[in-house]
Amino acid sequence: MSEPNDFFVVGGTLRVQSSSYVTRPADQELYSHVKAGEFCYVLTSRQMGKSSLMVRTARRLEAEGVRTVIIDLTS
Repeated sequence: MSEPNDFFVVGGTLRVQSSSYVTRPADQELYSHVKAGEFCYVLTSRQMGKSSLMVRTARRLEAEGVRTVIIDLTS
């Protein structure tokens, strides 16, 4: 279990094991489409959980033996 001070995160991506992450329908939807080999993108305003969604989906795929790569093009 995470430390009490680790529950709330201001800005940035939540850790995969973070207990404060709220699973949304987008989690299953993105996972299903990526697993099917479809091109996917997530479009929403800033600080809405896009990076956390991406990281959690990648880890879920990796747990099933799928190789994943995350490339940051923001710099």
